[in-house]
Amino acid sequence: MSGLLTKNPCVDVCEFNKKKVCKACGRTKAEEKGWKKLTPQEKHAVWMRILDTHAKPDSKKGRKLIARHEHAKARAKPLPENEPA
Repeated sequence: MSGLLTKNPCVDVCEFNKKKVCKACGRTKAEEKGWKKLTPQEKHAVWMRILDTHAKPDSKKGRKLIARHEHAKARAKPLPENEPA
């Protein structure tokens, strides 16, 4: 990956389960509310986690998240020097 994914992963289907995790994008309520305050590295880490757990091409929400990821990759911020992805 060439940069940090920092674009908001929201797919406009906010529906939380009992564990307070969005069924569509996979973020916790705390991550959703505090997204703007997260560092670029923290946002990228959230993206990596939700891609593993929620980006399933066999569901409509998963396909939306994958499309959002592609858009985020196009706008990825460059990695700071001397920091691995």
